[in-house]
Amino acid sequence: MMIYSCPRIDIFTDDDPTVSPITVLPAELLIEIFAYCISNEGHAPLTLRKVCSWWQNLVDTSPRLWQTIILDDGDGNIFTEQQAKLWTTRSQPLKYDIELNVEDPQYILPLLSPLLPSVDRWRSFRLSGNRDEEIILDDLNLTPNTLTHLHLCFHDNDQDDFDDDEPRITFSPISPDRASSYALNLWISNIPSPHLLPPLRFVHVTIAEGSQTGLHTQPRSILDFLTACPELESFFLSGWPHNTRIAGNLPVVFLPNLITLHLKSTCFVRVLLSCLNTPRLQNLYLSHLNVNFDLIGSYHDEGDSEDEAHDYSQSPSSDQATGMGLRRLITCCSPPIRVLEMDFSDMRTKDFLYVFDRLPLLEDFHIVASDMSDKVIYFFRPIRHMGYGYVTGLRLPRLRKLRLTNCQRLSGRAIVDSLSDRVKWSDIEYPDHTLTDVSISGCEGFTQWDRHILSTVLGPRLRPEA
Repeated sequence: MMIYSCPRIDIFTDDDPTVSPITVLPAELLIEIFAYCISNEGHAPLTLRKVCSWWQNLVDTSPRLWQTIILDDGDGNIFTEQQAKLWTTRSQPLKYDIELNVEDPQYILPLLSPLLPSVDRWRSFRLSGNRDEEIILDDLNLTPNTLTHLHLCFHDNDQDDFDDDEPRITFSPISPDRASSYALNLWISNIPSPHLLPPLRFVHVTIAEGSQTGLHTQPRSILDFLTACPELESFFLSGWPHNTRIAGNLPVVFLPNLITLHLKSTCFVRVLLSCLNTPRLQNLYLSHLNVNFDLIGSYHDEGDSEDEAHDYSQSPSSDQATGMGLRRLITCCSPPIRVLEMDFSDMRTKDFLYVFDRLPLLEDFHIVASDMSDKVIYFFRPIRHMGYGYVTGLRLPRLRKLRLTNCQRLSGRAIVDSLSDRVKWSDIEYPDHTLTDVSISGCEGFTQWDRHILSTVLGPRLRPEA
């Protein structure tokens, strides 16, 4: 075997000590060296481009050098929007890889959020630290428009109590048969501060507290986070009824696009409803808000006085909280609510009257396991002049769908009288907005004879009991 050698070229002289061997390396070889540096230090491009104008030009015009973004919660720095724009611009037209190393999962969203607007250019996503995961993005139809959902689930990361079969996928379709919309799923112990986030484009956000681990949050953290979601259309809070004092002054959050709000199993219903400005809200779901203990907090707003009806309730404190929260929401922005569902969520009689008088667009009302009395069901009757008896108005004039489920304090006579009186009048005066779908089930006071009497008025509009 013959060995060839190139003649040595002496380009360095004592007369020019500033000349360095690296200055004569070809650009292709320098790029290989730079790529090796970047594989070990993610922010190396920022340092390399500061050496000299030649290196700056070489780095800035080499998309390959910007093709890997390494993020780490240990360096104390959050990847800024400006840095994200620099990387995504310099790496064009190539796709890029994200390597995220985090020990505290609450930093995942702050680190990733500046890059979410260009998620369609992600080639791969690798997560390491507290847990490991790797996703090849070419397998997903992930774009800024399809990444619509954000799920924040409270989890004590010091306890590895996840079921082995439980999926822990950061990006996933919102349902197996709907791959056109994706969710970013994060397991956190604290809600990220909005000060660490750019405006987020998610239109659906879910926050789920951890009842098993006892992890929970405060209304201030929830409201502050919502300020980072200006495009939000749907918000679901699934909490657990921890009775704690509310800390800090609470802001009123303006959510101009919010259409659906669902609050479940939380003792914060009053403050959350009181602090939301939702002028387009159409669907309000309140579930499992009833508690049999007194909620912490002292309030003296108009309407907090004792309910003059003196009706019995198994959950008087939470009834008042729910009712007063709804009052504040309606007073703040008069939302055009069309669907109101109350599942194990109740109000005082005076609150039902206040709400019914101020929801002229409500079309669908469903209430489950309510302690409401006959006084409330009588609010569905036409309003008659006290002296002459003629009809002067109708509460909930656009109500078309009514469902009463397991409301044990309602009498059959009150249900029959109220709904019969309403329908006989509205069928003539408001035929386009009269009741068309009525379901009454599990209400012990509503007998089969009552059902028969009401069916003579409603006909097929009264559903058979399931």
